[in-house]
Amino acid sequence: MGRLSGYVRTGVTHPEEAPLLREAVTLLFDGETEAEATRWLTGQGMLTPRGNAFRREVLHRLLANPRLAGLDESGEPIEGWDARVLEPEVFHRLQKLFEERSQKRSKSRDAHVYLLTGGCALCDECAHPMVGSRVHAEAPPSYKCNGCGKTRINADRLEDFVAEHVLAELFKPGARQRLEKLECDIEAEVARLKEHIEGAAEREASIGDLYGRGLMVKAAFLAAQKASKEDVRVSKLRLKQLEQMTDLPIGDVHDLVAWWRTASHAAKKGLVLLEVEHVRVGRAQGSQDPEKRVLIDWRQPTS
Repeated sequence: MGRLSGYVRTGVTHPEEAPLLREAVTLLFDGETEAEATRWLTGQGMLTPRGNAFRREVLHRLLANPRLAGLDESGEPIEGWDARVLEPEVFHRLQKLFEERSQKRSKSRDAHVYLLTGGCALCDECAHPMVGSRVHAEAPPSYKCNGCGKTRINADRLEDFVAEHVLAELFKPGARQRLEKLECDIEAEVARLKEHIEGAAEREASIGDLYGRGLMVKAAFLAAQKASKEDVRVSKLRLKQLEQMTDLPIGDVHDLVAWWRTASHAAKKGLVLLEVEHVRVGRAQGSQDPEKRVLIDWRQPTS
């Protein structure tokens, strides 16, 4: 087993590393993040026993190692461990801090509800949908291409850009009338989809009847069954998306900005989906500015 950071050898602390690690732990107790503590250690010139710069993940593993406090895996003191980088009570307090921060990060991850997922935001590189993602646990929410994986953009930056343009469109002359026509198109499609979904059982029964009468080979029957189930699945997803776009208070919204600030997430998403067909996101290419990366395809009424 290699040398553990903070120790010269088992039970003998390193005269330079041990104080630095204790100071890094103090920074964590004072509210600094693991990334900030890692940067501080790097700034002090501390390296890992292999001579590499510390990374956040490496520091976390080290500080979660009970041997740093002279303890075995079960938390019992190791016999003959003369000196410790951290006292056991400090080590246990640190693990509790890690657990609390992990729970807080989990709540934070769950808190962000993405506005443009579900096929609205597309990668301009490969046309695959963008999905909600984070670079790491402490990173802000972002959108990442679910296909090539090369395109990523900060969620707040993209959503604020789209919201700004959606609201700007609503201030243009004739915008309300156009949206009312779009709502009529959506309602008509909703009705068609509901009828299509309701007819799924009858279509599957017809397929079974053809197979039972020997008019369809088994391979074709199984393929037709699979295609029918997939068609219903896709139709239900599309129906759920479309239903978010109906019953919006378009005619009654006078102060659109105030409405947007207080509207529910479902209402915001419904308005965006009603106005926008797709949001195409390009790769950064040296610029994070949405004006240079994002193209909005506006939905147009069919009549």
